[in-house]
Amino acid sequence: MICKFVFVAISLLACRGGVAQGPENTLVVVNEESFDSVSVANQYIHLRGIPASNVLYLRGITSIKKHGEESSSTKRFEQQIRKPLLRALKDRGIEKQIDCVAYSAGFPTRINFQPELTTYLRQAGKKYDIHFHAPWTSITSLTYFHENAFSDRPDFLELDANNYAALRRQKLAVNPFVGGDAKKFDAAMKELNAADYTAASGSLLELARKHPLQMAVVYPLARCFAFSGEKKKTITTLRHALVNGFGHRSMLKNDPAFQELRSDAQFKSIIARMTDLPDGFAPTRSFSSRHFWASNGWPSGTDDQGERYLLSSVLAVTGKNQSTLEDSLTRLESSVGADGTKPTGHVYFADHKDPRSRTRKQQFPFAVAELKTMGREASIGSDKLPKNNASIIGVTLGSPVLDWNKSGSKFLPGAICDNFTSYGGFWQKTGQTQLSEFLDAGAAGACGTVYEPYTIPPKIPTARWHAHYGRGATLAESFYQSISGPFQTLLVGDPLCCPFGEFPEFEIEGLQEGETIEKELVLHIHQQVGSQKNRRFELFHDGVFVGNIPNPDKVVVATDSMNDGYHELRVVGVADSSLARKRSKKIGFFVRGQGDQVKLEIRSVHCKIGRDVVGTAVSSMGKRIEIRQNSRVLTTIESEGHFSIPASSLGVGVSALSAVVVLDNKTLVRSAPVKLEIRK
Repeated sequence: MICKFVFVAISLLACRGGVAQGPENTLVVVNEESFDSVSVANQYIHLRGIPASNVLYLRGITSIKKHGEESSSTKRFEQQIRKPLLRALKDRGIEKQIDCVAYSAGFPTRINFQPELTTYLRQAGKKYDIHFHAPWTSITSLTYFHENAFSDRPDFLELDANNYAALRRQKLAVNPFVGGDAKKFDAAMKELNAADYTAASGSLLELARKHPLQMAVVYPLARCFAFSGEKKKTITTLRHALVNGFGHRSMLKNDPAFQELRSDAQFKSIIARMTDLPDGFAPTRSFSSRHFWASNGWPSGTDDQGERYLLSSVLAVTGKNQSTLEDSLTRLESSVGADGTKPTGHVYFADHKDPRSRTRKQQFPFAVAELKTMGREASIGSDKLPKNNASIIGVTLGSPVLDWNKSGSKFLPGAICDNFTSYGGFWQKTGQTQLSEFLDAGAAGACGTVYEPYTIPPKIPTARWHAHYGRGATLAESFYQSISGPFQTLLVGDPLCCPFGEFPEFEIEGLQEGETIEKELVLHIHQQVGSQKNRRFELFHDGVFVGNIPNPDKVVVATDSMNDGYHELRVVGVADSSLARKRSKKIGFFVRGQGDQVKLEIRSVHCKIGRDVVGTAVSSMGKRIEIRQNSRVLTTIESEGHFSIPASSLGVGVSALSAVVVLDNKTLVRSAPVKLEIRK
């Protein structure tokens, strides 16, 4: 079978199970008026291979002066960040592929939402209580709740607002729906309890077609099939549940519905691959911004049955009382290198007399037991910090003042840190240990509150942050499915960091870097022997999702709809596992002429701050040329000419420049990118 991909004709599937983060699913947002912001972005884009289409440069980012540079308002956030961000996603055609927003340095990290708070309390008939209704939220949480926070009923400040977390509310017997679907679900459960399996399976199948990833529907549907003696349908449904994150082995083993299958080899195989969690705990799930997360922590299929979110983190915080640019760049290099290394690290939970520690102490024993079932080292100690341990992969702490450097312990690459204190994410408030100190010590990610949280547990991650991370979720996925009320908490670090992930490996034949294609190209994608199996392959053209590849043995890519010039093809392998980790490979090529349309030359690809980057660009089309760094235009020249750009405007580190001609139909003709390195 030959699969012909015409890039302009294939649309993104509306609902896909096992969607996971990768470079193609991450938008990097840069404050182009901040040297640190551009430099941090350069490092992350280069190391992670972020497509140029997934980089957004913003100008005019302002703060509330009386509260300091780290503080802003929802009005400013809406006008200066949210609206341009959403508009860019739509205009670039990447709206449906972005799952995560990673802010570079140089952005206000705490946002005042007093007007929205007042409106919500009035609508909800609630009285203001500073313990629960503080008027400050973090930029990462405001981005995560980007739809709810700017809706007519912004209840994102509630302690159970985050459906992706769900925590102990995750009960498969609880109705997750509203309206007509809720009535259908109740009727189906009544039929199931009455042993009317034919009627129940019919009702549940109707719901499953609409909500294929909602385990409150999928699991009882499997029970109906089992009670009816339909083995094939039972196994198929249970496999669907397994691959989409269901993880309650004991419940499945002890369910009388599956008694006749307990000796079946296929059933045993499903059981063996499943995690073992109490019914009240949500398994580790991959994230998708296209999913509508229902109140039970599983995604529903329609917008009236759940909430949509965007994972978000700040890559670095630099400036007064924060990290240095140099430390931030080093940390990002370490976190990217940690992916898939499966470090033999230790997770430490601090249990002592401070109320900040006691707030979560009841969670620690189960977290330790859960980690140990995965073969991870974990312990609970009475010291405020782990002592003389050189292999720390995670800590949950609770002290206002800590000095990591005196502990004798070291973070491994990819480590995560959570120290619960009043102002861990508010740098104007000195006198407490802030999250940036743990980043400076080597942690890949850390969180802290931007306003006094008053020791209210839902405002901070549970101890299961480490368990989700240990199972192979990314740093951002692990954090957001561990905190039910994150509106006051700021997440800083590499959102894609994934030390315990199982990444697929594959090879691409049929296209070489820099090759010129006259008509069409034929790709052959091969699974690498011994690696994590690929469930599917995805295809991206110039950073934009094209479609899934149904037959990787022979993929014909038509080029007749492509402009002449340089293009980039990306193949993304998606692992055949519930978390569906991704591995991407990109190849640059030319269509009908190697750089004949637009050419770019840089005099020297190594340049120091204080000097200019000098080059020439030529267009055979007689049109003006834009010189771009990723998606931003640095300067324009006529169809042929020289240009000079201050190196300082490009930030330090490795980045790429391209010469681009915008045609009358708004499509682009590009030169091959030229990589250059700016040094101090």
